[in-house]
Amino acid sequence: MKHRATGRHKHLQLDQAKLTRAKTVLGAKTETEAIERALALVVEERTLDQPLKQAKGRMQLRTVYR
Repeated sequence: MKHRATGRHKHLQLDQAKLTRAKTVLGAKTETEAIERALALVVEERTLDQPLKQAKGRMQLRTVYR
C-alpha cells in the first residue's frame, strides 16, 4: 500500500541541538529535509526489520564488513 506524498503544516517543539546534529549527519540542507530523511530511515528500517523478525532464527546472519 503506497501513500501519496502530501505536505501538511505541523507545529512541533523539537530539541534544536538534536535537529542540528541530525541535519549534519544526514547531509540535509534544511531542517525540513533532515526531518523527512530521518522519517524515511525509520520507515525503511521497519520494512527491512519485519521479515527478519518473521524468520525468528530460521536463518543465519554473518558480518560481511567491519
